[in-house]
Amino acid sequence: MSSNKTEHGFVSFVSGGPGPIDLLTLRGRNRIESADVILYDALLDPEFLDLFPENAQILYVGKRADEHSRTQKEINSLLVEFASQGKRVVRLKGGDASIFGRLAEEIQSLEEAGIPFEVVPGVSSVTTGVADLGLSLTVRGISRQIIILDGHTILEDERSWIGMENFLGTIVILMGSKKTRELAERLIQKGIKGTTPIVLAENVGSSNPTYSASTLANTLLDGIQKQSSGPGILYVGETIRPLLDKKDKNQKFILTSLLAE
Repeated sequence: MSSNKTEHGFVSFVSGGPGPIDLLTLRGRNRIESADVILYDALLDPEFLDLFPENAQILYVGKRADEHSRTQKEINSLLVEFASQGKRVVRLKGGDASIFGRLAEEIQSLEEAGIPFEVVPGVSSVTTGVADLGLSLTVRGISRQIIILDGHTILEDERSWIGMENFLGTIVILMGSKKTRELAERLIQKGIKGTTPIVLAENVGSSNPTYSASTLANTLLDGIQKQSSGPGILYVGETIRPLLDKKDKNQKFILTSLLAE
């Protein structure tokens, strides 16, 4: 999606993917390599830095939990400022920019300033994690729906849970790996069975992801402990059942990468 060009510079919102550089799209790489200015987020593989042009102005503007290098207002202002100078600006975001990336706020600031832009879609961590596991978010006769939740804030807003009663599809929770017990409690309160499988996937798409499988009932009691300092995704639903079946066969509770060497 792109807006109409004007005499101003141009902003490309580039989705960097779940982390590894080989999951960056060709279009995204092209925009990065031709940029005059790059504002980049956290959660990206260090190899991305090798793609940045030597003469480009590089600014880290990442935000993780309570660690914000720049406020959202500052980031919006920087985009407008650099583009108003006629520069090709890349706003490099992790995952897909359209999923919990505050994309709408940044687009609004550009539209108000009359600055043209485009959005370059990317590989989302939502699909990457389940692909690493060799599973599917949808399974005929089991899951025909997917809900993606922001685990960082959803516990603070009851309105976000409306319509989730007895949900039978697959639930994907981003930024919720530190609140597994609280999330399990709320899901059970909404009528989702305690026997429903849940898995915490960390560092998805990388060479060393980990997967911790359990049930909602057990998670309510003990939680799920993170195995790394990297980002995590929670998957909840019967589509994850094969992981518990493997556990029952005396396989490791913590599953390592299923990617081919």
